[in-house]
Amino acid sequence: MMNNELWKLETGWLAGYTQDRDLIRRIKRYKKDWTIMADYFRAGRLEAVQFRIPIEQRRAAERMLKVTYNEENQAV
Repeated sequence: MMNNELWKLETGWLAGYTQDRDLIRRIKRYKKDWTIMADYFRAGRLEAVQFRIPIEQRRAAERMLKVTYNEENQAV
């Protein structure tokens, strides 16, 4: 099952997480201003990627990740 998440990181930034390999490729290709914060590997294979996303692109992030940003979903 592909897991996507979106949450507030800090002022002006969101964090996005995805396990979908096709989506990871699409983001790397089209969203040059989304920086990779972490790569997750299992048994030497890329399992997931976490991106740092400018808050101005919240709606684009929601559409790409197919999730809605929730104000209560705060980073700890």
